[in-house]
Amino acid sequence: MPAANPEVQEETFEQIKANSNVVQEQAAQEKISYKQPVSKRKIAKKFLLAMGGVAVSSILLFLILSLYNKIREGFVTPEGIGEKEETMLETPDNTVDAVRTFLDKTKY
Repeated sequence: MPAANPEVQEETFEQIKANSNVVQEQAAQEKISYKQPVSKRKIAKKFLLAMGGVAVSSILLFLILSLYNKIREGFVTPEGIGEKEETMLETPDNTVDAVRTFLDKTKY
């Protein structure tokens, strides 16, 4: 491994040192400006606007889905209404009624 030339190393070290001094001087000359704080009133206003948007979109979705369900009920008629008795949700009294209810619900 050849020995490094001390003159070259010293020269590059001096260049790095000079460059860092230039950067530090430029930073000192430039005045760093910070973002101004936002008032509580503006924050509250933005929050209320966001919550208003949520409320409006929720109401709009509710109305659209309600209208959709009403239109769908008009076009689509449920099958089997009036043809069969609706199965009661009462507990059967005996085994025969339990089996009959099971067969009706599962259409077995």
